[in-house]
Amino acid sequence: MKKIVVILLGLVVVVVACQSSPTDPLFSEYLTEAAGEATREPAGTPASTPTDSPSPTPAMPTGNPTLTAAPTDRALPTLDPAATPTVLAATPSAEGSAPSPSPTAAPTLMPMSLPTLPPTEAPAANPTPNTPVSVPAPPLNPAGRVGLGAYLEGTPYDGFAAVRRFEGLVGHRMQYVLWFQAWGDDDRAFAGQWIALAAQSGAIPVITWEPWRRDFANPTAEQPEYSLAGIAAGDHDDYVRGWAGAAAGTGVPMIIRFAHEGSTEPGTRSWYPWQGDPEGYRAAFRHVVQLFREAGAINVQFLWSAMWLDGWASQYYPGDDVVDLIGTTVLNHGTAVTTPWAQWRTFGELFAGQYGAAAGWGKPIILTELATAEQGGDKAAWLREVFTSLGSSYPLVSGVLLLEVEADREWPNINWSVGSSQESLNTFRQVVSDPYFK
Repeated sequence: MKKIVVILLGLVVVVVACQSSPTDPLFSEYLTEAAGEATREPAGTPASTPTDSPSPTPAMPTGNPTLTAAPTDRALPTLDPAATPTVLAATPSAEGSAPSPSPTAAPTLMPMSLPTLPPTEAPAANPTPNTPVSVPAPPLNPAGRVGLGAYLEGTPYDGFAAVRRFEGLVGHRMQYVLWFQAWGDDDRAFAGQWIALAAQSGAIPVITWEPWRRDFANPTAEQPEYSLAGIAAGDHDDYVRGWAGAAAGTGVPMIIRFAHEGSTEPGTRSWYPWQGDPEGYRAAFRHVVQLFREAGAINVQFLWSAMWLDGWASQYYPGDDVVDLIGTTVLNHGTAVTTPWAQWRTFGELFAGQYGAAAGWGKPIILTELATAEQGGDKAAWLREVFTSLGSSYPLVSGVLLLEVEADREWPNINWSVGSSQESLNTFRQVVSDPYFK
């Protein structure tokens, strides 16, 4: 009898606690599921799951180089890099003693049979009051102008479970799913299984294809076996052709973001080994695209994703004939970073000048990594500015990919997620409900 009384009292306490909680039930469910998912090892995960959290903030260009696009009349603030950049040594001649690149072997292709998606849970007919209910996101809005997407940790190796949870949290379907693959790591093979699964769920894969062996401890160190010159010379043609043929075979629309954020000051590497070499970058990019075209991969679009499009980017632009989409990273670190350049910046301060430069190329623009910290300003207001200004001020923007990382790799006190607070989450839900978004 005493045990029954104790149990009943415990239930009363739980019910009262649930009724008094001001937290959004969906928000609570998302946090609970995310915490549980983090403790599980998803099937098919590489031995070292990629953790390409946001890149360090680059130094903004201090000058105004000649651009093919119309110049902006707004001078961007000058920033010091978060880390001392590496100044590149002169490129050795063909007769020099530079190490010979190691050709990359052709990938092992993954099976292309479409996996079965787990069913979406429907809410119970009479759900218990105050019990979180999984609410499926509505379908894409075909009349919308801008598609949304996200990078979520664990994607795609969790079978896009994190994406589905995120869609339920924000009440909006993701048109794009972003992930990273490196040429020199154990995730290097063409991800046919995950591409098929993304397509089955109605999403377009955006694959950031990085020509290196990940080394975040020393990211600017030269990696001769993955040099831009070697790529352009054909040292990795078997590997690239393997990807191209497999991509063509799927027939699935996909976007490849090759060697992103390469457009630093010429001669300087700030956080990737493929930075600082405009001529080499252009040649490598063009060669990779050519191999995909020879393979008949007409379902693949190439996203040239640079940094500071109104800075040195014009020197890196590979050409209208090989670029389908233009991308840029827009991250507001606020005051969360203890470096001289750290300050709160509005979306307009970060993007308006870049948009003015990119407009000269006349290509659709995708914000490939968009996020803001909480520290130093009003995150909800920052998000509102982004999504209410696209239609009126930035009509060439066709996609926005959110960086949904809750702890930055370099600055763990930054939570980039739109769900870092209930206020920012509610604001995001509201602004993306506009029919301007797909």
